[in-house]
Amino acid sequence: MPIEIDKYGTSIFSSKDLCLIKEIPEILDMGVDSLKIEGRLKTEYYLASVVNAYRNAIDDYKKDPKNYNYEKYLKELEKVKTRGLTTFYFNDRNNKDIQEYSGRQYNEDYEFGGKVVEYDETKNLFTIEIKNKLIVGDTLEIIIPNKIEPLEFKIEELYDVDTEEKINEISPGVKGQKVKMKLPIKCEKDWIIRRKK
Repeated sequence: MPIEIDKYGTSIFSSKDLCLIKEIPEILDMGVDSLKIEGRLKTEYYLASVVNAYRNAIDDYKKDPKNYNYEKYLKELEKVKTRGLTTFYFNDRNNKDIQEYSGRQYNEDYEFGGKVVEYDETKNLFTIEIKNKLIVGDTLEIIIPNKIEPLEFKIEELYDVDTEEKINEISPGVKGQKVKMKLPIKCEKDWIIRRKK
């Protein structure tokens, strides 16, 4: 394989991200028993989003193969920051759309908002470990395991994790920064919340 260098260097390791959600029927019909999701150096948010999309796609195809529609799963995958998506050589051995030469990030409309770490049933408040700035009025989505559609809601109130006084916003200043808030459904520990920018 020839390696070319231009003013930006070489891009041999700047591949786009493999996405075979459209090809799930073909993959399963081949008799494949397991799929590997690349997770090294990825966030919990990335893994939760991607694994949930593929798990739902596989389960839905097995239940109703004739009505499989990859678009709703792709819509979820497109909410995760990527280097662009490609099928590499799955369908076309001559595919040239595999490198991201510009270093551009795609799907930047959403980011990791936080994850649920605790629930106080007496006060109906969830403790959230935040990953990005949260402001009252922000639109968030809860990624619900085994369900492809996330639950969207707006932050109505935020509470200081120690004093439980109302605050308007919180930024991640230290590792493990937390905030308390009400959520529209009962969430389990480690459920992921994404923020719409």
